[in-house]
Amino acid sequence: MFFLWPLILPTLIHAATVSFPPTVGVGASDVLYTSSASSFDSLKISNVNSTTYEWYYFDAISDDASYSVVATFFVAPNTAFPFTGSPTMTLEVLLSIQTPDSDVFYLNGAFATDAQVTTDGDGASGVWEGTGLSFNGSSDMSSYEVVIDSADVMGVTGTISMQSIAPAHYPCSAAQAGETMQLMPNIGWANAVPDSQATIQLEINGQNVSFTGSGYHDMNWGDIPFTDAVGTWHWGHGRLGPYSLVWFDGTSQDRTPYASGYVSMNGAIIGTQCSGVNVTASTSGFDIGIDLGDEGVFQAQFSTDHTLLSFDGVYYRWSGSLVGGISGEEQYTGSAMFDEFDFTSS
Repeated sequence: MFFLWPLILPTLIHAATVSFPPTVGVGASDVLYTSSASSFDSLKISNVNSTTYEWYYFDAISDDASYSVVATFFVAPNTAFPFTGSPTMTLEVLLSIQTPDSDVFYLNGAFATDAQVTTDGDGASGVWEGTGLSFNGSSDMSSYEVVIDSADVMGVTGTISMQSIAPAHYPCSAAQAGETMQLMPNIGWANAVPDSQATIQLEINGQNVSFTGSGYHDMNWGDIPFTDAVGTWHWGHGRLGPYSLVWFDGTSQDRTPYASGYVSMNGAIIGTQCSGVNVTASTSGFDIGIDLGDEGVFQAQFSTDHTLLSFDGVYYRWSGSLVGGISGEEQYTGSAMFDEFDFTSS
């Protein structure tokens, strides 16, 4: 159990450092779904038991979508999130790397012996002990760096460095107190870095992989198993010229629809909302629409050019080209990442 956590959740959220063991906790868990004035990127769950989970997610993609990297820091048994590796061990890291040579150039994971997350202002830093992976966030979330010092464990060393160019947000609002952090019932989401200038320098089993592009960081958490909450899930992010986009369109298990759409331009939010968002399948990928009211309708087309992950026909991750802009205005070409879950037929 999480014996080092304070019993009162607000105290937990503002604590400097939280340490926790690698195994499933017992007993109930306090879960935070309403935002506070600070500690944006802090942990949101007091006890990860067999039905709760939380993770920190980082990715970066090159402008031409030929390179990408994803690093995820889990506190999640597979009884709560089925794509982790153990029903009892919760502290896992997963690293995947795409290069022009292979969509799945590298895919590996490791379990930590323990972990610590430190909150400083709105930012957070974490160490998953024994894996060689950690992340460091500035107090204002303007910069994040994932450090990989795992030559012996995972055969990888290097860094993923991000300088944010887009303000943080929650599903339906900017980063401010008193807002809902629920993406849909029983699932929380906080997007600290919707877009960044990213620099990736890695050495993988003796081979150098370096690129620049668009970087992204968020966190998710939930208080019931992921598959009990989600029916479908279409999420992604990308950059088009001066615009940074993040989108979500999905359903709960009872088929109720939920959505979130975010657009910033040159570092200023022009829309962050939970309505007017549509993601639909096309012959080459997905069409994305975000109605920004007086700002117009942002329309983009994502192509599923590269399949990065595929699990049992219910989960896919793609990278690919993104084309679009505000309808009737200049159109741009860029790149994007996209995740799909579909548990409706499983």
